[in-house]
Amino acid sequence: MKWHVIPSTGVAVQLNKRVQAALQPEYQSTTTQIDEIANLWKAETCPKAFLPWLAWSQGIKEWDENWAESTQRAIVSASYEQHKHLGTRYAVVKALEPFAMDAKITEWFELEPKLPTGTFKVDVYVANRGIDLPLIKEVRTLVDRAKRKSVHYSLTVNLQCAIAIPASLISCSSNVITVFPLSH
Repeated sequence: MKWHVIPSTGVAVQLNKRVQAALQPEYQSTTTQIDEIANLWKAETCPKAFLPWLAWSQGIKEWDENWAESTQRAIVSASYEQHKHLGTRYAVVKALEPFAMDAKITEWFELEPKLPTGTFKVDVYVANRGIDLPLIKEVRTLVDRAKRKSVHYSLTVNLQCAIAIPASLISCSSNVITVFPLSH
């Protein structure tokens, strides 16, 4: 047995088509607005003015309006992954990535002589900018946010330089072969 909400008579079908045609513009604008709302929740498509609000909704504690827009978007898009691994060495390394800093983490049991139990050492490598007090404070804040709260660490900030040295190599070789007649 089939149930019909709208009778399938000719008049009802015509009425249904007219109602759909009349509501089509309203439906299209609503669909567009829904797509615009969905774009607000994506770091890549969210308007710059709404990025701080998106960051707040994603649980990001530190926000600076002076950061480059690409850095802000990278932090927001990585927030889920960051929160998933919070308190691990992976989280500390990933927290520094949007700021173009590399990190090497060494835990207390990996060094000789061993560090105090439950501590770790962070070596941060910075390129394309100098090391100054605001940078060190920023690194400390990023590491403090990403590490377990129960552990202590020592921090070393290193200036890293990548230089390209053009190198060329020429190789010359020769062989001298002498063929003697076969003698018995």
